[in-house]
Amino acid sequence: MESKPTPSKEELFRKSLENGSDEYIISILSELREEGEGYMVAPIAELLFSDKDERLKNEVVNLLVDLKNQSYAETIVQLIKKHRNSKDIYRLVSVCWQSRLNFAPHVDLFMELAGNDDYQTALEAITVVENLLDSLDNDTLVKLKQKGEVICNNASRTKPLMENLLSYIDERL
Repeated sequence: MESKPTPSKEELFRKSLENGSDEYIISILSELREEGEGYMVAPIAELLFSDKDERLKNEVVNLLVDLKNQSYAETIVQLIKKHRNSKDIYRLVSVCWQSRLNFAPHVDLFMELAGNDDYQTALEAITVVENLLDSLDNDTLVKLKQKGEVICNNASRTKPLMENLLSYIDERL
């Protein structure tokens, strides 16, 4: 007789989030703040793209903002790429400028998101880029400006935001 493989801790955690009520999930988020493990970050962030209520999503953002382990930046970036076209992507992008994690290696991604037609996502991405500018070298700033000019020329609703960002980059050059 063939036995079923034992589910991993991550699989069990994902299932508890999927099946748990919003109140239950909110109650465990504060506990995870103190005792959470790395495998929990992605499933928790995925809640931002679920049909859970606003209160829960705000609690998730608050938890993600408090992350201190730099390796979680990569997890967040991967989730941004995965959910790039979601109406709720702005929430995860906002975590990137509110947290203490360094997203400078991914500044190009945020510049691309800054040209997004979704105004709120564009605004959050521009805020991330603005916060990263002081940590970028001159060559990166020049390349970022060139990329921004192309994006600005193709942007419709976010063109004024992009123009402001480009002038902000100019001030750094």
